[in-house]
Amino acid sequence: MRTTLWLATALSLTAVPSAHAQHRFRIGPTVSSISLEDQSGNGHSFSSFGGSAALITGDDGETGLTISRYHDLSTDGRTRRLTLVGLDSYYYPVGTRGLAPFAATELGLARVTESASLCPLLCQDTVSTSSQFALAFGLGVRVNVDRGVVIVEGRFLQVPGSQIQALEARAAAAIALGSPRKGEFLGGTLGPAVSVFIPISGPLRSRGPFGGVRFRRDTKKPGSVGLEIAYAPLKITGSCAPPGCEPNAILFAPGYEASVRPAWGRLYAEAGLLLAGVYTQGPDRGIAQGAHGGLGADVDGARITWNLNARLLWLQRNSGENVFGVQVGASLSPRIGGVR
Repeated sequence: MRTTLWLATALSLTAVPSAHAQHRFRIGPTVSSISLEDQSGNGHSFSSFGGSAALITGDDGETGLTISRYHDLSTDGRTRRLTLVGLDSYYYPVGTRGLAPFAATELGLARVTESASLCPLLCQDTVSTSSQFALAFGLGVRVNVDRGVVIVEGRFLQVPGSQIQALEARAAAAIALGSPRKGEFLGGTLGPAVSVFIPISGPLRSRGPFGGVRFRRDTKKPGSVGLEIAYAPLKITGSCAPPGCEPNAILFAPGYEASVRPAWGRLYAEAGLLLAGVYTQGPDRGIAQGAHGGLGADVDGARITWNLNARLLWLQRNSGENVFGVQVGASLSPRIGGVR
């Protein structure tokens, strides 16, 4: 949670890019610190190392490949190792120049080595290796200094079919190569967001407001591309066995915003997919998936744009149970187009 909130604060302060074009290709080493919970809800930290390469594919996008090795992820004395080869997609709402915030997703192939859950005296006899798909999403900041690139990222990582559902803080240092890419930049902005969750049906309730970051980028069509990433403290009503009664989740909500633009700002209708990564122990640990849709308004000030929105959320829990609720939120961000 601390990693997510720190990145949210940093991102809200870095919405103005520099004017220099960036070299298209970067390559360099990566390190990370990952936090896993055991069956009692106690946290354990582990490190990883690897390397990454990425290519800027547009004014707002970068595609990369990362290979990471997690030599020891054991929280219970069992053998657990992970080698992850991931295809990364980076979304830059204000471009890749200067101090550049981004949202990132990763789809990868994970080679997981684990010993059996009931381990006899000779655990090495029960160790097996399997291939799984992995999914990760989060947000971070890219810092460009001449041909040097530093990236800091916080994300949720899951390897279905294993005990790996965790928060991870990742850093990369790289050298930028190739010809600079100037591009045709369209307006983008981001800033801090807060919301409340009003339940309609299902056993999930909120323990407090949701806090995070809202991204927005105009397109060549009348609409915009939006994305909100938020930390969500939840609780389960009804029968529940501790420590899984108060799960914490990271919400990842991309969407397309069909817009009309009156003189004072923008009205829009939004729809998109919804992912909720639960990293704490309990019946919801893992990824719940669903959809969201609603209405919003951007009100332009001299320097700041205020946003108000309300949307219907649908999530399907790991148990197959459906959860419905309304999320009402507000955010602010630097005004697209600069000072009026």
